[in-house]
Amino acid sequence: MIRHLIQSHRGFSLVGMLVTMVCMVVLFVILMNSLNKAVTGQGSQQQGTVRSTQDELYLYSLYQSMAVFSNDNKGLYPVPSIMSGSKKTEDDTTANLYSAMVMQHLAEPKQLISGNEYSGYVEEMMNYDFNAYNPTKKVFWDTNFKADLSRLSNVSFAHEPLCGKRFDNEWNNRMSSTFPLVGNRGPKDGVNSVNSWACGKNGIWGGHLAFGDGHIIFTHDPAGNGITYEQEGRHVPDNLFIMETGGQGIDAILSFTKSMSKTGPELQWD
Repeated sequence: MIRHLIQSHRGFSLVGMLVTMVCMVVLFVILMNSLNKAVTGQGSQQQGTVRSTQDELYLYSLYQSMAVFSNDNKGLYPVPSIMSGSKKTEDDTTANLYSAMVMQHLAEPKQLISGNEYSGYVEEMMNYDFNAYNPTKKVFWDTNFKADLSRLSNVSFAHEPLCGKRFDNEWNNRMSSTFPLVGNRGPKDGVNSVNSWACGKNGIWGGHLAFGDGHIIFTHDPAGNGITYEQEGRHVPDNLFIMETGGQGIDAILSFTKSMSKTGPELQWD
């Protein structure tokens, strides 16, 4: 009788152990899935994930650095052609803007890479050459810093093109609460696509926008939750990923400026 009880007890322990192990595996899978969603957004831009919160902090830090810079520069945010004294509009590209900010310690290379960066063409610049700075030779930033989304970029974040009435009106510390200055880049024309690195695995764009007064929003709307521009006396929804009023216009745009000429910028989206 005692032997029978012992044998039954041993049999129950083995089954119980197997059931426990199965339960642990199931719980582990659930936990890892939850952690993946919380940390990465499951490969898509989602508000409140660790990576999206990182982007929000990076963008706020960029804005703060721009604001501090403006206090000593007649209210103007960083502009490469003015910082170098060249006054050449062709200097005002995305690569030169962010490289000049790094040189002036207004940003760190790591801070320029989005936590939600999926493109294999975008990577942190690990060997920024601060010794390249040489005003006597008219070198004001590391020219090896890249911002070409089709080849190599050392920055993730888009910005307002430094030209036109939008630049004259907004690239300064006038504290506009309706005009975004920097943010997560978006797909060309604001069209969601699984083929765009600016969209997540779900093919839907989502990102943060930093406005002229320093406030930051998260949105899936290419019109930035109600951003408009004036056209023939009426307010029209403003797609942030299309230059709707031309190179010298007033509408808000967030993009990369691959090159700049007197007629306007060559914009780039991936």
